[in-house]
Amino acid sequence: MEITVKKNGFNLSTSLFNKIFPFYILLNEHLQIISFGKNIPKIITGLTEGTPFDSIFTIVRPHVDNITPENFHKNTDHLIVITTKDSDKVTLRGQFEKLDNNFLFIGSPWFNSMNEVTDKNLTLNDFAYHDPILDILHISKNQEINYKELKELLETVNEQRKTLKKDKEELNKLSLVASANKNGVVLFTPGGKILWCNNAYLKIVSLTNEEVIGQFILDFGPCKITEEDKIKEVLRGFEEGKIFEGEKATLIKDRKTFWYKTTKQPVRDEAGQIIHYFAIIEDVTLEKEQEEKLRLLSSIAEKNTSAVIICDEKGRIEWINDSFTEITEYTLEEVIGKKIKKILEGPETDKKTVAYLGEQMKNGLPFNCDIINYKKSKNKYWSRVQGRALNDENGKVLKYFTIQEDISLEKEFKQQLIESENRLYSLIINLQSGILLEDVNRKILLVNKRFCDLFGIGLEPERMKGIDCSKAAEQSKFLFKNPDSFLARIDEILRQKSTVIAEEIEMVDGRIIQRSFIPIYRGNKYDGHLWSYDDVTIQKKYEQSLEAEREKYSNIITNMNMGLIEVDINDNIKFVNQSFSEMSGFSSEELIGVKAAELFLDPKSKQIIDTKTAVRAKGISDSYEIKVKIKSNEERYWLISGAPNYNLNGELVGSIGIHFDITEQKKLELQKEALLKSLEKQNESLNEYAQIVSHDLKSPLRSIHTLITWIKDEEKNMLSNQTNEYIALIEEKVEKMDYLIDGILTYSKIDSFEKTDELIDLNEIIDNIIQIIHIPKNTKVTIAHKLPVKKANRFRMQQLFQNLISNAIIHNDKKEGMVVIDYSENEEAYIFSVQDNGPGISEKYQSKIFHLFESYSPNNKSTGIGLSIVKKIVEKYNGKIWIESKVGIGTTFFIQLPKEYGTT
Repeated sequence: MEITVKKNGFNLSTSLFNKIFPFYILLNEHLQIISFGKNIPKIITGLTEGTPFDSIFTIVRPHVDNITPENFHKNTDHLIVITTKDSDKVTLRGQFEKLDNNFLFIGSPWFNSMNEVTDKNLTLNDFAYHDPILDILHISKNQEINYKELKELLETVNEQRKTLKKDKEELNKLSLVASANKNGVVLFTPGGKILWCNNAYLKIVSLTNEEVIGQFILDFGPCKITEEDKIKEVLRGFEEGKIFEGEKATLIKDRKTFWYKTTKQPVRDEAGQIIHYFAIIEDVTLEKEQEEKLRLLSSIAEKNTSAVIICDEKGRIEWINDSFTEITEYTLEEVIGKKIKKILEGPETDKKTVAYLGEQMKNGLPFNCDIINYKKSKNKYWSRVQGRALNDENGKVLKYFTIQEDISLEKEFKQQLIESENRLYSLIINLQSGILLEDVNRKILLVNKRFCDLFGIGLEPERMKGIDCSKAAEQSKFLFKNPDSFLARIDEILRQKSTVIAEEIEMVDGRIIQRSFIPIYRGNKYDGHLWSYDDVTIQKKYEQSLEAEREKYSNIITNMNMGLIEVDINDNIKFVNQSFSEMSGFSSEELIGVKAAELFLDPKSKQIIDTKTAVRAKGISDSYEIKVKIKSNEERYWLISGAPNYNLNGELVGSIGIHFDITEQKKLELQKEALLKSLEKQNESLNEYAQIVSHDLKSPLRSIHTLITWIKDEEKNMLSNQTNEYIALIEEKVEKMDYLIDGILTYSKIDSFEKTDELIDLNEIIDNIIQIIHIPKNTKVTIAHKLPVKKANRFRMQQLFQNLISNAIIHNDKKEGMVVIDYSENEEAYIFSVQDNGPGISEKYQSKIFHLFESYSPNNKSTGIGLSIVKKIVEKYNGKIWIESKVGIGTTFFIQLPKEYGTT
């Protein structure tokens, strides 16, 4: 099926659409695949047109069980993830859009590495340039390259160690420093001249040994210094034997920043005189990156509502957040350097749990458990502890990251559930949740009506008492999507006898049931359990929809470069994004609660806002321009797109506006308007001047021509042959002058002609030209192929081709002249050609023939204006003109014109 998008003056063909969206899928109104992108067959084999969409694909996000034409429109206008049903899963991520009566999927494959791309026989050229997956794959590829480089570097260092060992005698002085050091090492004189360096140093500065030896140490690499005063200071330090320790420097290689720590020390002889200096350059990039990661982690942890603790590799506290202090009453100064268990353990703290935590931390493993801890005031509380080790690239533990949550209320709630068993029993019957109470032998003690309704049980609740639930579960397991898993999970819960809260299970009919399990004890004796079932299908779908919308709009607001502002119905600012703060010059703290109109607008602009507020009250969204004053008192122009804002109850609570600063564009518009008016006046004056000059010049020419005619008529018998030749020469020059004036007038009018474009048949234009101009009998003008119909100005197309054809005929020097008009085309333009077999044009004149008054022909009729007119007409249509010519063989003029609305 051909896909063509025509709108606002552009035509998007199937080939161009394939280039922009190479993985599209087009469905008809019956959800049958009627077309797909050129690269889809590379990743999905056996796909043919006419295949039902749901026989090949499954919509996994948002999850849709039953795909029908009636409900398919719900899947448009948001992110969709689809996957094939075959064993070789292929996932595509994108969106469905309505296209007339069809559905168009626009997206791309979802890959996690370059290997997956290679496995599907794809290359980066198979993706659209705008596809964000290219950036992800490039990052993945760069990581592979970096790993390879690190591996090669390690191999190089190992080879260096072997070489240093073999050359120990020759490099005796240097081996003391370099043999045990994998960092960059360089030996230089007190004056800074490099004498020797190791391979690691050469890699750091990206130079060869020949390029480094003999050079000044401060001219390049991590030791580079450009300030003259600083260079002198360092050289004085060299002379004095100063030790330079831990100097930090950065070096950018392959667009990546590397961090280095440099130490410079003197080498003295037996007399204590400084004979050399050596520097050790240590790559601390990884350490720097780890610091940045830890800083980021600390920033996140600082704002966490749970207690966060960071410990060293031995479990000693290095940092806590404010929530830790709020829960435990301990400050950072009181706990730093101490182990957690020494601070929080108490009489009722479970020793086995403490041992478990110690063993997990010792082995660098994650841990998760509940434990009784004690506050500074000695009050106990239940804490849920989760933590893991932070390792370096070699697996060595660097830090421990632990989160502790106060779950005392949760524990207290469980206890209250046990103590309130009798009260709950009387309430169960009327609960909206399905309730099933079993004894220790799984005999039913109580069910309510809601439970029977949920699972389609026809018996009254009272008649179900005493039934064996294990047999009932076996009979009803087919109501659930995974029957065997349903039964296995029941057995597992009963074995563990632990509380389960809001566990979700899926039913065959698509419903989602939330199941909770509560074990019941009398004292220490297990006395049965309570099952609770809730139908949360609608809630889950709502949550999924709400989360998708929240994520969608959150990303838009976060990443948009335009200012966003939310105001209430009284124009008080409730929210602004960072871009709006930058546009206005005010911080969000300065803006929140302030009336927007009073802060930014003059009285005239306030009237506009009052009008827009009334429009918003009617539920109408629109866009408008407005002049404002920002914090710096500078006047700016903003383009605002405003929309009403409603709460969950559908009540109007204010409006939301997107702001775009168009000040520079506005200035350019004003300048452009003034310039256009000025140019319009100048063009009118020039046209009037051209008309006057044309008239004033032609008048004496006509008089000269008349006088010559009279002289010839009255004195024709008295004039000598020489005089007649002179008179003929005068007539020829007068005629050429007349042509020149007409050419100048035509050339001056090209910029001022009204654009009355129409669809014209260029074959008809050429036929008219052949009928109008004089064509010698020995010259033949032909059209090689039928020319297209093109939207253009009829008069200008006549001028263009008439000048080119006349030019080819006038200058032809062959006994049998030939002029051939032809064309070719591509997706965007027509390329016309006018070919002759005339004398040709020398290469040195080819770049000048389009200049005004430039003529290199001996023909007296040539004015040097015709080709200038042609070039000017072509440029008016945003086209191009060029020639190919060989002296003695002929010339071809090529004219490229955009197709616009033309058709063949």
